[in-house]
Amino acid sequence: MAEQNVELIRAAFAAYERGDIDGVLALCAEDVVITQAPEVVATGVAPQQHGHDGVLEAFGIWPNQWDDFEIEIRRIVAHPGDHVVVDTHQRGRGRQSGVDVEAEFYFTFAVRDGRIAEWQIFVDEGDALAAAHPAG
Repeated sequence: MAEQNVELIRAAFAAYERGDIDGVLALCAEDVVITQAPEVVATGVAPQQHGHDGVLEAFGIWPNQWDDFEIEIRRIVAHPGDHVVVDTHQRGRGRQSGVDVEAEFYFTFAVRDGRIAEWQIFVDEGDALAAAHPAG
């Protein structure tokens, strides 16, 4: 199951990189919940997005703010309880400012019934790992 979860997440990132948003949506549960990094929320972004409409909204929050936006996957690791953590390096040039920016982001995904059910974004790897090991 762990390898299937990793492959699901790889497929979602690959679909995004191809610009296949419908492909990403097909890999997400209808009731997927996306939780933004608190640092992004601080800039006036809603802390969560819900469902397929929320996926589209989430894509508009970060990637659409950049020209030449790229996500480099550095590592994908399966964790207990159908969780997958992805370590990424992201770069782009601000669409309005023209400033080049690079940053590390970590994603924690929870998989349910072969689909992405939860998608959390972090700037701190420790926070992403803690989310992959929920109490209870």
